[in-house]
Amino acid sequence: MRLAASARSLLVAIVCAAGLVLGTVASAQAAAMGPGPISDIQPTKDLSAFVGTYWYVPAKYLPAYLHQADGKPVVRIPDQTVWHFTDAADGYLLGCSYRSIDGGSTWSPSAIVGSIAPNNSVQLGFYGTILTVGSGTLVGTGTHQQFLMQVSTGPTSGGVTHWAYMVKARPNSRQWNSLPGTNGDSIPSVDTGCPSAAAPTVP
Repeated sequence: MRLAASARSLLVAIVCAAGLVLGTVASAQAAAMGPGPISDIQPTKDLSAFVGTYWYVPAKYLPAYLHQADGKPVVRIPDQTVWHFTDAADGYLLGCSYRSIDGGSTWSPSAIVGSIAPNNSVQLGFYGTILTVGSGTLVGTGTHQQFLMQVSTGPTSGGVTHWAYMVKARPNSRQWNSLPGTNGDSIPSVDTGCPSAAAPTVP
């Protein structure tokens, strides 16, 4: 009888220990699966500080590559782009983009509808004669924020691929008055209007 009681005690101890181990494993697996309740999701970014700002490509990031549809060799070209953000809501940015790949002789406008996620990943849609999608990351903090972007655009048989940092343009700075890679074009002279990106409405 004493032996049976000891065996029962040992069995209870083993069962309790196994339960503790299984509970620990389950907790570790739940943690590894990622975010829990919806309350853990990061809030939408407040992008109001971007409204009214302009962004441009610094000189060292102008080179882009053009794939030509007629079978000619891929060539390097200067690709200057200016963004002007005009509205922000719900983690989305709206505005205008102006792009030149010929040294500022011609500029192509498009409307911007894009987003910045809570983890600072960026996706911008440029709506002009064709749709262009640019992806990247918002890097830096405060007055030192920059967009690190990658874009490919054009018809399926030809187009331009470009990566660059986009830097905020400050009024009356050298870059504001004469954009890099152009024949002295200023941002006010380039910002002539674009296809409308209407401010979002809440249903």
